[in-house]
Amino acid sequence: MGGGIQVESCVGKGSVFSFAVPLEIWEGSTQRTTVPVGASPDQPLPALNILLVEDSPDNRTITMAYLRDTPYRVEPAENGAIAFEKFTTRHYDLVLMDRQMPVMDGLTATRAIRAWELENQRPPAPIIALTASALKGDQEKCLAAGCTAYLTKPIKEAALLQAIREHSMAAEAKDAIRIRANPTIADLIPEFLENRRSDVTAIQDALDKGDFEIVGRLGHGMRGAGGSWGFQGITDIGAALEQAANHGDAGLSLKWAGELSGYLDRVQVIYD
Repeated sequence: MGGGIQVESCVGKGSVFSFAVPLEIWEGSTQRTTVPVGASPDQPLPALNILLVEDSPDNRTITMAYLRDTPYRVEPAENGAIAFEKFTTRHYDLVLMDRQMPVMDGLTATRAIRAWELENQRPPAPIIALTASALKGDQEKCLAAGCTAYLTKPIKEAALLQAIREHSMAAEAKDAIRIRANPTIADLIPEFLENRRSDVTAIQDALDKGDFEIVGRLGHGMRGAGGSWGFQGITDIGAALEQAANHGDAGLSLKWAGELSGYLDRVQVIYD
């Protein structure tokens, strides 16, 4: 290997052995890994929408820094009240919930989210509590409120990445719809899907008013756009919505609005 071995001896004291081996420095050794513990390097991470509920600016900053080099999209909320408002109007795959916050604490927000999911027939999103207390009683309170799991502060990067991966995978439905994003429009897909989430609300509001024209128009738009964006399911649901609206069938229109909501909950976009 081109190295060498040396020895120095002194009578009555002993010997000192030393060696030198030339080694090449691997540049990749200084690169930060973005694959969570336990993940296969060849397995792409899903692009999760994560709601980070934390009142401390410093804690929000470091948590978002931990997740910066992953495909996760993180949106902050400063307290439980803001988090609940965001959760009920947008789609999130996972929630990181601080335990103690002003206005509305984490456990109250979790209970409100679980009640809303039940009322709207939504599958429960994973909620990981972030707590400064390591006491057993605090863990039980978090789980009783509806939290999926909890992490004790200070939050370590590896533990956070592992928890997100474990609980997001556990929450995935067996029939999850995985779609590989077209690289050309990859950065535009989140907004496209978020707009379809808004369409669900708009359709429900229109049906409350008996306005089938709006329902038909939204369905027609989805029928034309879904497949172009890579989401054939949205095209199919849009066509069914348009037809139901043309027949003035409120029950069927509401059913397909629910199908759209369920589709959006199940779809998993893979970004290369």
